[in-house]
Amino acid sequence: MEIIGLFMTVISIIVAIIVIRYAINSSKVIIRMDAMLQEMRLLREDMKELKENKHIVDKKV
Repeated sequence: MEIIGLFMTVISIIVAIIVIRYAINSSKVIIRMDAMLQEMRLLREDMKELKENKHIVDKKV
């Protein structure tokens, strides 16, 4: 009896983990946060170039 209860507890924990991971992966918040982090990396690279060159030039023009 104790083995069956332990087995059911382990199965329920695994199912809960799978459901939570799926919810996190399908969330639009995660996608937005990834886009924001990418933008921050680009801004840091631009700031580093500005400090090195000491010229303010817009490369996108």
